[in-house]
Amino acid sequence: MTVCYSAGSHHIFNFTMSSCPLCDSDHSSHYHQDKKREYLQCQHCDLVFVPKLFHLSNEQEKAEYDQHENQLDDPGYIRFLSRAINPLLERLPEDTSNLRGLDFGCGPGPALATYLNNHGIDTEKYDPLYFPDNQLLQNTYDFVTCTEVVEHFNSPKQSWLQLFKLLKPNGILVVMTKLVIDQARFANWHYKNDPTHICFYSYKTLSFIAKEANYWVSLVNKDVAIFVAKNESE
Repeated sequence: MTVCYSAGSHHIFNFTMSSCPLCDSDHSSHYHQDKKREYLQCQHCDLVFVPKLFHLSNEQEKAEYDQHENQLDDPGYIRFLSRAINPLLERLPEDTSNLRGLDFGCGPGPALATYLNNHGIDTEKYDPLYFPDNQLLQNTYDFVTCTEVVEHFNSPKQSWLQLFKLLKPNGILVVMTKLVIDQARFANWHYKNDPTHICFYSYKTLSFIAKEANYWVSLVNKDVAIFVAKNESE
């Protein structure tokens, strides 16, 4: 089905309504439009997503990332990451000498992995653009961190499956991303304005993902979710 939207002086977009890239449902509806993009919402899993028509090329996407200034020794950036680091550390055993983790999508400045390694916790770093060691994706880990990454997934179904595949049976997945609250707030939300952000999650979406993977999910603060596997009896 081809859809045409117009809003005042905004551009008019014509595109074929997409199936949800997370759950494959065909039941998506118009959620928002700005001057550059359309946003759809899946009526099944609640994901808000940008149709592929508006995705950047790989070269354009990398050019955007290259503008980010996330320095390893920036105290402000470490404080930002601490919202994910501290809940992880609280859930790790006291003896971390035999643990191995992976920072998935670490970007050009792998501050989180560097911080954990500096504190004696063995943490590998992987990024498809900056640290593309695909051999790391063949292993399993005691924990995986994924901070400010899932909103960039252009194939979220496959990418989330990969995240869970990277975990040992009792592994922990820590995800940081800002969550959709409602349509009115979305309209004025700065987070959607980053052209590399193409998937936006609500707590309902995270709960859907957890249920599909047979995991529990809990929000430890407004931006950070922790996934842990359910026991066989649960």
